[in-house]
Amino acid sequence: MKRPAGFTLIEVLVAMAIFAIIAILAYSGLDSVVNSKNRTEASMQRLQQLQMAMLTLTSDLQQLSDRNGHDALGGRLINLTTQNSDYIVSFTRSGWRNPTMQLRSTLQRVAYYQDEDKLMRVYWPQVDRAIDEQTIEQPLISNIDSLELRFMSKNRQWRDDWPSASATASSGAGTFELPLAVEITLKMSDWGEIRRLVRVAR
Repeated sequence: MKRPAGFTLIEVLVAMAIFAIIAILAYSGLDSVVNSKNRTEASMQRLQQLQMAMLTLTSDLQQLSDRNGHDALGGRLINLTTQNSDYIVSFTRSGWRNPTMQLRSTLQRVAYYQDEDKLMRVYWPQVDRAIDEQTIEQPLISNIDSLELRFMSKNRQWRDDWPSASATASSGAGTFELPLAVEITLKMSDWGEIRRLVRVAR
């Protein structure tokens, strides 16, 4: 009589070892694909956040207005200034779209400041503020080191502050001249320096 065919113990162990090796390789490959997908999605989200932040900054600075504003106590808000200790820069901009035809101007008062590692944009519905007026804040981008601005004067000299001390002294209560261009430098801990040159509309 013939014995029934079957696998020996050694054959079973060899098959299990081969299966285990294949399973480990397959899991490693799957894990690598998943991690790569997650990194790609994170990079895309970061890029989208950066693009929106730079688009907002560029749009604001392109449309600088020479209109001064007034605070709730009647004090002057200079059309463009870096000399307010609460903000990196504050200014009046034009071109604020009004598709719903609200009872407001197309001018807008805007400011930027850094809250820890976040760049924040602030705006007010009116250029001339009321005591009870609402302040709207929105975070633009996180994980940044700093936002730095430079301004090109009419004689094509770059300045880190605006307006200059001499311009402040000579202007009195008048309107300050706007720069020809603004250089934006956004320093990021992960992507280094991102620089953009913005021409101010005339």
